[in-house]
Amino acid sequence: MRRFVRSHATELALLAVIAVICVFLSFATDRFFTLGNAFDLLNTSSVNIIFAVGLLVVLVAGGIDISFAVAASVVQYLSATVLGWVGGGNWIIGVIIAGALGVALGCINAFLIHGFRIISIVATISTFNIFFGLLMFFTGGVSIYNLPDWLTTRVVLFEREMADGSWAEIT
Repeated sequence: MRRFVRSHATELALLAVIAVICVFLSFATDRFFTLGNAFDLLNTSSVNIIFAVGLLVVLVAGGIDISFAVAASVVQYLSATVLGWVGGGNWIIGVIIAGALGVALGCINAFLIHGFRIISIVATISTFNIFFGLLMFFTGGVSIYNLPDWLTTRVVLFEREMADGSWAEIT
């Protein structure tokens, strides 16, 4: 046990700081440890959680990916454009299209790293710049603002009425 504590001192110190903050916030406000707050945290952090899980896979495999944020931007733009071209769809089709495009961009990184034996950080910095440059070239740096209604409507995955009459939902 002592060896474990010594070898993971930084992680354990960080865990202790998080625990102290949670205890402090639970006494400072009556809504911190509530289901509604947990759902709010999940809703507002969902994109970061998805990025973190994807990056975790790369880190566990022993690499590092610098291009994931730009790849996500490219995938978002292409998914919205493709869904507009095909005349619509639902969120399941959007997830499938986005997943396929994300895998395709990831395969480009994998090909550069494995096929040419390039260090992962060098390859992903390169693809970061390539993806960003192509995105800016083809879009002119303009965001998509005129999204159709079917693409912007909320999808409620889970909802629950609380004892005080308020609703907690994951969208």
